[in-house]
Amino acid sequence: MISIFLYIYKYINLYLYKNRTSPNNTFSLPSRMKVFKLTSFFTLLLLGQLNAQNTIVAPYLQDAEPSRVTISWETDGGSNGELMWGILASNLNQSQTATSISTGDGNLLFSATATGLLPNTRYYYRVKTENVFSSVFDFLTPPTNSSDQSFSMVVMSDMQKDGSQPLKFQEVVNEGVIDFFEAENGENDIAAHLGFVMIPGDLVVNGNSHSQWQNDFFGQASQLIRHVPVYPVLGNHENNSNRYFQYFTLPENGSPGFTEHWWFKDYSNARIIGLNSNSGFRIQEQLDWLENTLDDACQNPDIDFVFAQLHHPFLSELWTPGELGYTGDAIALLESFSTDCGKPSIHFFGHTHGYSRGQSRDHNHLWVNAATAGGAIDNWGEFPNQDYAEFSKSIDEYGFVVVDVTAGATPEFRLRRITRGDQDVVIDNQQQDAIVIRRGEQSPQMPTGLFPSGNGISPACIILSATAFNDAGDQHQAAHWQISTNCADFSAPVFDSWKQHENFYNEVNTQADDDLTDEQVTNLEENTDYCWRVRYRDEHLEWSDWSTPLSFSTGTSGFSANLLSNPGGENGTTNWTASTGSIESLTSGECDGVNPFAGSRYFAVGGLCEGNETSFSEAVQNIDVSGFAGDIDGGGFFASFGGHLSNFNGNDRPAMRLEFLAASGASLATTGELTTLSSSWIALENTVTIPATTRSINVLLTGTRNSGTDNDSYFDELFLRLGGDNGECAQSPLPVEILSLQAYCAANLTRIDWSVTEEIDIAEYRIERRLPGGNWENIGTVNPRNSNTSVSQYNFNDDEKSNGEERFYRLRIVEVDGGSRLTKIMTSDCGENSPKVALSPNPLIGNRLKIEASGFPGPTADLLITNTVGQTFYSDKITVEAGRRDLVLWTADWPAGQYFVQLGQGNLRWSGKLIKVTE
Repeated sequence: MISIFLYIYKYINLYLYKNRTSPNNTFSLPSRMKVFKLTSFFTLLLLGQLNAQNTIVAPYLQDAEPSRVTISWETDGGSNGELMWGILASNLNQSQTATSISTGDGNLLFSATATGLLPNTRYYYRVKTENVFSSVFDFLTPPTNSSDQSFSMVVMSDMQKDGSQPLKFQEVVNEGVIDFFEAENGENDIAAHLGFVMIPGDLVVNGNSHSQWQNDFFGQASQLIRHVPVYPVLGNHENNSNRYFQYFTLPENGSPGFTEHWWFKDYSNARIIGLNSNSGFRIQEQLDWLENTLDDACQNPDIDFVFAQLHHPFLSELWTPGELGYTGDAIALLESFSTDCGKPSIHFFGHTHGYSRGQSRDHNHLWVNAATAGGAIDNWGEFPNQDYAEFSKSIDEYGFVVVDVTAGATPEFRLRRITRGDQDVVIDNQQQDAIVIRRGEQSPQMPTGLFPSGNGISPACIILSATAFNDAGDQHQAAHWQISTNCADFSAPVFDSWKQHENFYNEVNTQADDDLTDEQVTNLEENTDYCWRVRYRDEHLEWSDWSTPLSFSTGTSGFSANLLSNPGGENGTTNWTASTGSIESLTSGECDGVNPFAGSRYFAVGGLCEGNETSFSEAVQNIDVSGFAGDIDGGGFFASFGGHLSNFNGNDRPAMRLEFLAASGASLATTGELTTLSSSWIALENTVTIPATTRSINVLLTGTRNSGTDNDSYFDELFLRLGGDNGECAQSPLPVEILSLQAYCAANLTRIDWSVTEEIDIAEYRIERRLPGGNWENIGTVNPRNSNTSVSQYNFNDDEKSNGEERFYRLRIVEVDGGSRLTKIMTSDCGENSPKVALSPNPLIGNRLKIEASGFPGPTADLLITNTVGQTFYSDKITVEAGRRDLVLWTADWPAGQYFVQLGQGNLRWSGKLIKVTE
């Protein structure tokens, strides 16, 4: 701008020279007067520009009401500010003198409030400091609470600058939020389609830094917040800075003495609540204020929903050390409000840099982590992680949340997560998640329990099953199962399981293919009377009534009693030895520990009490199992082990595993670990095959300290049981008759074969696999023939090599009505050391077939050769000496064609194809 005025000034002088009127280069008086006035005007204008202030924070909106809006801006000079507005951009006929405060170094923050506005109306505005004007911008005033006006809001969090991607927040704002609404509405008019922005904290890296507010937050968000108001809450990075309170004008309806630390704002049919979860403000006074504010919203007929925000999570799957118990206290109040008042709610949070969406089990309340909008992503595995039942999705990514709220007779809101990808791949506004919540949603139909009922049910493993979900077109979102010893009282269930229809954790949907109509239960007590019930939840978070309880009685278990002595620390550390570090038996709260899961004591492996803390500790109990030698050496004998594990604050790592030992004490094998990073007690268990010649088992507990000085690795109610049942579960009758079912090794891969009859109304067979300590996963499907008059044979190959690792398999038989049943569990440990068989020649020309076999430990193996229609051409039990056998067969009477060759020994099996051709 200054260069333009210098150019004009130069032009004036040129004009003076060229317009001389006398030989001695003098001007006429009129000419001299004109030139003097022109020169004086541009000189003053140039000097004004040389001394004008610069706008360092562009105008932005906040604390909007249907009749007023506050607008602020910051400059590096000037003393007089003014806000001008009007309904027409060409006629800003109303104005308000701004107030100002110093932000240091000669900078001034101006604020002015436009008053006398009409609700839900577009206004245009500009600001002026001294004689410098901003551009003209626009905004829409909020609707009144009683207007039944629908609206949208955006929630994003933790945009503090990442040095490796310093402009990520600007990208999320401009290419994310603004472009998303333009694409969705077909016009570039963000003010018309977005009501406001919520920010659950961490706007900058350091709230005391003026330049960070200027450049990293306001500078990158200016294109958005000049049109829509912004409502933040304090994160830990704001450092409770005075600059935060200077820059933001928030409702002053919090507790006296805590102005703008917590507040609420009503917008159409929703109440927006801001809370402060930072150290120093986790006080009862804030919770009391929240309870009163929710009571008021409950009584207000214009409020349908409550949306609260605070910075810290109660639970965090991507970063467990960031969890905060105080947030749980706030959640409990929101849950009670939603249930008592019938008004759904959300609490938005951040702190963990990634997206998560979950829901309360017993209340219509959502948990939503809206991060990250610029802060460095908390990637999977980078920090301690934990899979919690509450969350359906956790994703390490950048992005923002859009909530579309519908008012009127049928109020609802739709929540959507819009992703911007991660630090490696940018994704342009793809929808990552969505859920619709309705006020007054109709409940699903109450399910009916199918199995178990009656007497003599095996307590080792039971599959609870119920009728299919039914809810007028809605989808099945969750199932909740309970078992009690009293049919009239389920307040203290012995089994309590709540599963969602999806659980995206560490980039895997662990709930894929679970139709939620059955649930597995293990290790109930023998010869005991029980009752069980189930309820179903729809996609809008409405629960059905509980099913009518079904009673059943258990018989004798296929597993032994618990072989561990002192499994919960009730007798101190008796029978446990610390092979490394220390093991303690602690009472509730002793040495600043936790409450036991059951009883009066629990184990801490690693040291809580002063003087015995170590970064790693291991404790062991050796169990003599020589009394089971015959069963173990015969194969197909199993160990079921587990317990309850936890830590103090999501950091330290308790783990449990088994080591199988021969009579000599030599180690035969070690299981995978059962472990967690949860600060809540988590039940973990696994069932594994016991290696032949095992004579004792070491039960190993380890504690690893990841932070702090104590090693907070906790254990309680541990168990080890042995039996000849690998987890085959009692269940309701299968919809088909299984004639045969086996998993075996074939060319280093696992093959599953089955044959059925009476096959009617089957939709598909799903092959499910579980790795040791893992979850069941669907690895393939096979379509049925649905023939009820003949035998149908099927097979499936697991093409992923196991390298000798034991795996578990089962079939899920899915019916056309949506129900499903599970077959028994099969095991396989195919790998490089699995049986190998060579057929030569193949194709077979002539009448002499040589079979070379290795990899069988002996003494015998079963050989079966059939044709394509199942006709047997050779069957015999052959001797396998030293793990190898060469066999020659004479095949003169075998016709040309295709044959199947199987050679097996227990679960070690090989199969292959043989082709015989005519010479």
